[in-house]
Amino acid sequence: MKFIVKKIIQFYMRDFTALCSLDNPRFAAELARLKKKLPGTSAPPKRIRRAMDTEKHRVKGGVYFTARDKVHRSNKKVLFLHGGGFFLEALPLHWKLCQRLARDTGCEIIFPQYPMVPESNAIEAHKMLMEVYRKLIKTSRPEDITVIGDSAGGTLALSLSMLARDSGLPLANEIVLISPGFRTDGMNEKERRRAEYIKEHDSILGRFPIDKISELWLRGLDSGDARANVIRTELKGFPHITMFSGTHDILNIPARRFVSRMKKEGHPFSYYEKKGGAHDYALLKRYRREYEVMVSRIKGSGF
Repeated sequence: MKFIVKKIIQFYMRDFTALCSLDNPRFAAELARLKKKLPGTSAPPKRIRRAMDTEKHRVKGGVYFTARDKVHRSNKKVLFLHGGGFFLEALPLHWKLCQRLARDTGCEIIFPQYPMVPESNAIEAHKMLMEVYRKLIKTSRPEDITVIGDSAGGTLALSLSMLARDSGLPLANEIVLISPGFRTDGMNEKERRRAEYIKEHDSILGRFPIDKISELWLRGLDSGDARANVIRTELKGFPHITMFSGTHDILNIPARRFVSRMKKEGHPFSYYEKKGGAHDYALLKRYRREYEVMVSRIKGSGF
């Protein structure tokens, strides 16, 4: 596991950063080449497979994994949509969080390995995720389901819920967003000044070529499609939303915008902002408050 993490850090800090000066389609070609050096699956690591009961399932367009604690069981379900900038597979960190959640709530984890760039795009990813969601909703009560997404997975948590609602499917009881990967364009002058300050402290996304990844991810979508900018997603019919964001994350700027919108529209939400928190900080074990909030949301024990 340490070897995998080391390879991913090397990829991001050295190899991937070197691509930032390239334009598409060369950027896409080089990204595909570099991805071959990394683990090509979001499957549960060996340590997780030893600690949990896991299964692999196939749907049209991809695969997903289910995992349960060997001892603690309940009717609760967590659809976990991992982050990774729409191009990286899941990290052991994602699975460690899922293992703790399953242990402390008895929930079953549903963990899709969704299509990503540069090989695929948002259209195909959403088709596959809708297949997973339909299977989940057929076998579970909506009030037992929590959708959790971090970073890119946070945007998918919203866009998938939108598609499910518009398809007439019941929605989950709760949506949890961890440092959601909202678009950062359209900043006002005050936000731009703050963005420059954040970039000095954001070692994860400060130099991330968001525009180039977005260009690949959004291929084939109309500019007005809500999947192209989920921060504008119509929230009618959505459940309570819990969101975590750190102030040393460039995505904290659109996260605050989303909070303002939910306040204005009167949508039920809970927002937790960590001063000095980095991107995806809430995934880490040492942030107990954030973890306990997630546990309470899964259990449905109040806000």
